[in-house]
Amino acid sequence: MILKKKYILGLAIIVGLTFIGLESFANSQSNLDDISNNENVYEIKENENGQTYGSNLATIEYDNGPDLISVEMENGKTGYVYRDEFYDNANQPNNPEEAMAYMEKVEKNIKKYGYYRAIPVYEEDGKTEIGSFKIGGN
Repeated sequence: MILKKKYILGLAIIVGLTFIGLESFANSQSNLDDISNNENVYEIKENENGQTYGSNLATIEYDNGPDLISVEMENGKTGYVYRDEFYDNANQPNNPEEAMAYMEKVEKNIKKYGYYRAIPVYEEDGKTEIGSFKIGGN
């Protein structure tokens, strides 16, 4: 008789936990559906100058990203940086020797300033400078 009560109690606990798990799963799926149905979460827009701006998370390939990438500055305000400046395209190494020199420069600047470099942040027009964004560092 005691064994039967323990069996029923154990079964009730398992069934209860299963329902709780299913409810949590259904709620998380509902939240995911809300996010995926919101098409403009990472929307890329175009400004009056013909430049695209938005989150770099909107695409998975560099060439398809916006011209102006959304960033958050240290003061908590958001703005946009030029993709080429963000990726430092003008200074990318072309061979292993240049890569070593580039990394030494990065490390030296981080030790000296606490970051590699700072680039200007603009409003969505790509012209109005509103601050700077620090890349790399501690």
